[in-house]
Amino acid sequence: MVVSPGEGSNIPSMRISRWVVAWILALPLLGIAEEEIADPEQGGRRNITLGAMFREEFAQQEGAKELKNGLLYRVEETGAGKTPKLSDRVKVWYEGRRVDGQIFDQTAENESREFRINRDVIPGWQEVLPLMREGDKWEVVIPPELAYGAKGHPFGKIGPNETLVFKIKLVQVLEPREKIPAPESP
Repeated sequence: MVVSPGEGSNIPSMRISRWVVAWILALPLLGIAEEEIADPEQGGRRNITLGAMFREEFAQQEGAKELKNGLLYRVEETGAGKTPKLSDRVKVWYEGRRVDGQIFDQTAENESREFRINRDVIPGWQEVLPLMREGDKWEVVIPPELAYGAKGHPFGKIGPNETLVFKIKLVQVLEPREKIPAPESP
């Protein structure tokens, strides 16, 4: 007698097995290393080591500069526009990578995104954007404590203690939005 899966047999359903296989195969695409799933602490320690090695190598490159907090940057293009304040909104083009070169987030080639510096971005960006001018393009290496720290990204894109590498172009410092007056009381 032949029994199909799901018809009273002990054979697991192929549909479930396919989902399990698909999930396992998708983990590297989500940027989650196997050891980070099995042992997030070990993955975090590995990321600390890889990040330190990357930062040390980057610091040796021509034109690389380091801030007191460990953030590294190198100017690729120099602009002549305005410099934003921490409270400003800006438009930026960017590409975010891990130290292994894998891109985890980016804007399209000729597009930019708008952010409020003091509210919408990680601390490393809050440090570097006010140092830039409109038209500047920098490569920035952000240590974990100025990125997503020991917990990583809430949606699993970035593991615990990952050093992040960004190319950031400051496209425009935006004018403050007009404040809408509060309605008058009757």
